Parts: sequence; C-alpha cells; structure tokens
Amino acid sequence: SFLRRSYVNCMSNQTRDLQKAVTTILRALKIAETEIRVAHKELNFQAVEIQTLRYLSEHPSCRLSELGSFLGIVPTTASSVVDRLVERDLVERRRPETDRRSIALSLTADGREAFGRLEAEEMVTMQVMLDALPEDERETFVRQMTRIADKVSI
Repeated sequence: SFLRRSYVNCMSNQTRDLQKAVTTILRALKIAETEIRVAHKELNFQAVEIQTLRYLSEHPSCRLSELGSFLGIVPTTASSVVDRLVERDLVERRRPETDRRSIALSLTADGREAFGRLEAEEMVTMQVMLDALPEDERETFVRQMTRIADKVSI
C-alpha cells in the first residue's frame, strides 16, 4: 500500500517537522474538544461507532461487508459494532426487496440526529483549525489536506 511504500523514505527533516506539527495539532484539538464536544460525551461513542455512523450517513442501505471494508475490520467485528448501534436504535437492518438474502444497514431517525450533532461539533473543531490561518491561505490548505487524505485513504 501507499503507506508501506512511503515508510522507507521517512527520515527527512521535513518528515520530522510534519510529524511534530501533526502531533501538536492533534493534542491541541483533543484539549479543545473537551470544551466543545458535548454531544460526543453525552452520546458516549467509541471512535469506530462514529466512523460507522459517518459511513452509513454517506452510504445508506450498505452491506455489512462494505462497512467492514471501510473500517478495516473483519465482518464479525463490524457486526458487533452494528449490534451495539442497533441496540441504541441508531442503526437498522433491513432486507432489501431486490435481494432477500442480504441485509441493508441504514441510520434510523435517532441515528441521523445523533450523527448530525456529532458532525456539527466536528465542524466547530475544523473551524478552529481554519481560524489559525489567514483567510487567503485557507483554500490552499483545504485543497492540500484533501489531496493528502485522498492519497493515503485505504
């Protein structure tokens, strides 16, 4: 994969500077989140559950295997994550009319509301990052971050 190929060339000063900057940003955002992330605390989600809600909001009626592939986990683990969210009435399993053998996963109304609250708080965090830059540099920063995300995504 891209990450494995790049590992060999990771000893430059530029790489170390980037590692320090990213680590500092993540630490600062984690500290800031304690003040602004009310929904995250109230809803008490694990990271994999948030990513599951995010995927299902973007891919309604997906299959468990698709979700597991996105999350990078085996189907039995994905099923356990979904089970917890079904118990909380945030996700539903349905049998599609077109293929009665498969199961489609979707957010419930409560799941959409919960994810909306989480996403709104994440937008506040993203605005904190953008506010650290002059306005004329923000578009370039977002474009570069998107390029990196596209390149390293699995």
